[in-house]
Amino acid sequence: MLDTAPRNPPPLYGTKRNYSRGTRGGQVGKIMKAMGNTPMPWQQEALDVACEIDSRTGDYWYDTVIIVVLRRAGKTTISRGKLTHRALLTQDARMIYTAQNRLKALKRLKDDYYLPLKRSPLEMFLNKPRWRGGEEALRFINGAELAIDAVKRESGHGDANHEAHIDEAYVHRDSMLEDGVQPTMITIMGSQMWILSAAGDTTSTYLRDKVDIGRALIEAEVESRTCYIEYSAPTDADPEDPETLLGTHPALGYTIPADRVMSQRANTTDKTGWERAWLGWWPAAKGPPKLIPEGAWKKNFVSTDEGPWTGVPFWSIDVSPERDYASIAMAGRPVDSKANAYVEVFDRLEGTRNVVSEMRMLRDELGGKFVAIDGSGSALSLVQELENEGFEVIKVSGANRVAACGDFYDKALVGDLRFPDDPLLNDSMGNAVKRIVADKAFVFARGRELKDITAMYAATFARWLYIEKREEVYGADQTIL
Repeated sequence: MLDTAPRNPPPLYGTKRNYSRGTRGGQVGKIMKAMGNTPMPWQQEALDVACEIDSRTGDYWYDTVIIVVLRRAGKTTISRGKLTHRALLTQDARMIYTAQNRLKALKRLKDDYYLPLKRSPLEMFLNKPRWRGGEEALRFINGAELAIDAVKRESGHGDANHEAHIDEAYVHRDSMLEDGVQPTMITIMGSQMWILSAAGDTTSTYLRDKVDIGRALIEAEVESRTCYIEYSAPTDADPEDPETLLGTHPALGYTIPADRVMSQRANTTDKTGWERAWLGWWPAAKGPPKLIPEGAWKKNFVSTDEGPWTGVPFWSIDVSPERDYASIAMAGRPVDSKANAYVEVFDRLEGTRNVVSEMRMLRDELGGKFVAIDGSGSALSLVQELENEGFEVIKVSGANRVAACGDFYDKALVGDLRFPDDPLLNDSMGNAVKRIVADKAFVFARGRELKDITAMYAATFARWLYIEKREEVYGADQTIL
C-alpha cells in the first residue's frame, strides 16, 4: 500500500535561508492561517527565505522571488497571503496581479483573493471592491489596492507599484509583461516582483530563462537579490516509482493524495504532460543551454553613447589554439559605481600578424600599458614584440585562469559587470562551455562545435587584470569593491 504520509521534501533548487537576517515570513504565515490556509511546511520555508529583511534598510532583501512548483502545491495561497500582508502593512500600497490573460486574472481576483478575504476575520480591513471593467481592484481601508493587469506591452505602466505577482508564468513567450512592470517598482524601496508557475514547455521561453538563471545562481552559490525555489524531480529518477513523486511534491499528504496522482499516470497516454505537472520535468531542450543564461547576460548590457568607463584601460589578447583568430579586449573603471568592472571587445582579427600594431594604435588613442595573455596559450608568441613596443605583459597562470573564469562568470550571472550589447562577445559566450578542472572550479572551453571563444577569454582576462592592477594604477582610494 502506498505510504501517503506527508514527507516535506526539499526543493531540488532552493535559495538557502540566511539566519543573520530577520524575516517577515512568519507574519505572512499568520495571515494565511487567518484566511483558513495554515501554511504547509514548504510554503512557510519559502516565505521565511523570500521575506528576509535587509538590516540596513528594514526593507525586503530580495527584489525578485521566483517559485516554480508542481501543480496543486498551493502557489495561489502563498501569493494571496503575501499580497494581503503587503496590503495590510503598507498604507496606499499598489499591487498588481497577472495570470494567463485578463479574464483568468479577474476570475482569480474574485474567487481566490476577494472571497477568501471576505469570509475571513480580515474582512474588517476590506473596502468595497471596484469591479468596473478595466479598473477591477480589491481595495483596503488603508488605501491599499490590488489590481489585475492585462498581458500587453503597456502592462504595469502608470503609478508606482510596491509588489507585482506574475502567476502562471509558463504562458509567456517573452519578457514584455515584466519589462512593463519593473520600471514602476524601481523607486519603491522594498518592492518585490514574484514570478510563480508550474514547469513549462518548449514555448515557455520567458519562464525557461528564469529557471536557467535561478539554477545557475544556486549551483554557483552566488548571493544575489533573486530568491529562487524550484520543486522538481531529478531527471534521472524513475517516474513509475511512487517514491519519486513522494520525494518531489511538497503538498502530498496535505492537500492531495499520492495514490490519486499515481493512478492518473496509469490512466493517461500523455506521460510527458503528467511528468511536467507532477514532477516538474520540462520537454527535452533542442540544444545545450548557454554558459550564462541570456536573461542574466543581458542585465550587464550598457550603452556606449555616454562613456560607460573612465580612467586607464587594461588590455588583453587571446589567440585561438589554431592561431586562426585573435581577440583584443579592454577593461576599465565603470561609470556605474555599483558595477564591478567595464569590459569591451575591440576587435577580432584573423591570425596574429596585425595584433601588435593594432594594440599600438589602441594605446596611442586610449592609453594603458598592461596587457594580459594566457600564460600557456597561443598568445605567448606575441610577448617579445609587445614588450619591444613598451607594453608590460602579464601572463595569466593556470590557477589565475581558473579564478578569472569563475569570477567573471559569477559577476556576469548577477549583473555586476558592464559591457556593450556586442554580437562578437555575445556569440563568443554562447560558444563557450564549462570544463571542470577541480571540484566546482572550471575554465571556459570550446563547445562540441569548436567555435571561437577568444572574445570571451579576452574580456575575462582584461577584467582579471583590471581587478589585479587597478589599485596600483588608480590608487587605493580610487578602486571599487
